[in-house]
Amino acid sequence: MDMPPARKRMALLIVVVGSALIGERVVALMGDDTSVVEPAQRASTRARTVLKSSPSSATEPSTTRVQLDRLDRNRQASSDEPDARDESLAAVFDAVSWRPPAPQAEAAAPPPAPVAPPFPYTYLGGLSEDGVRTTFFNQGDRVLPVKAGDTIDAVYRVEQMNEKNMTLTYLPLNQSLTVNFRSGG
Repeated sequence: MDMPPARKRMALLIVVVGSALIGERVVALMGDDTSVVEPAQRASTRARTVLKSSPSSATEPSTTRVQLDRLDRNRQASSDEPDARDESLAAVFDAVSWRPPAPQAEAAAPPPAPVAPPFPYTYLGGLSEDGVRTTFFNQGDRVLPVKAGDTIDAVYRVEQMNEKNMTLTYLPLNQSLTVNFRSGG
């Protein structure tokens, strides 16, 4: 029986692919028992495992193993501190600007010295008796009669008083201030 050439090629292809599949199956069944995927080990752990398991390690001096341990310790110590190479690589990605640097901020001026608040009382009027001037102030529903030398609410001390104004000392800051009256009466 004579086959056309296209059919011969197809039959040959089927035989080759089938043989490859059968061969692969035989190798898989009779091959080694190692798993297909193994977890990766660190290089130093692999080197230590090879040294401990190899039969020639008994004849080699123990300095090789000690040196490997020292290398491993150095690697661990350097992993705790940033590597100089890592720092230089980090500098590559720093922001670069062509603008001139901003001028340095001037030192902030010290805060202004505290100042006595304005006198919180309203002038009502005054009275002079026997050469002593008494002035009346109110705050809310309180009326305060004040003479020279009096202390008002432990905050203001009246130093002097006349018909036109009075001089006070704001006690918390020991500052002097003058209160002018609207009318001289």
